[in-house]
Amino acid sequence: MGIDVSLSPNWGQYRPADITIRIKQAELTTDWTNVYNDMDLKRPEKLRKDLSGKTNAEFTQSVAEKAQEGDRIGNLARNEKNAFGHVAFERFTRFGQKETNIALVPSQGVYIDFRSYPPEIHVEARGVLPK
Repeated sequence: MGIDVSLSPNWGQYRPADITIRIKQAELTTDWTNVYNDMDLKRPEKLRKDLSGKTNAEFTQSVAEKAQEGDRIGNLARNEKNAFGHVAFERFTRFGQKETNIALVPSQGVYIDFRSYPPEIHVEARGVLPK
């Protein structure tokens, strides 16, 4: 048994509820310090700097080696038989395939802190307003 709002002379029009929902993003924090210390590893920033310096040195060395190989192949007066084969063999022994397997398991794990927050929901009920 409801009230017929449309026929009631004392009532105005219906206004729906106003709903506001605020959502705060979850937070994730990790700390790898124990893992790096336990396994005696370098931090990513330090490793990047070290590899960058190593790469520059390797590039310079590679250019020098290629220049020497070119001089060796181009020097026909030296009369080395099969210079191409010797250079290829030396290159293979320097840069041949190598396989390394390393299995490391730290005694301490990564610290992970995950925080989630419930949504904030506010409802302002309006309903039928009087005239």
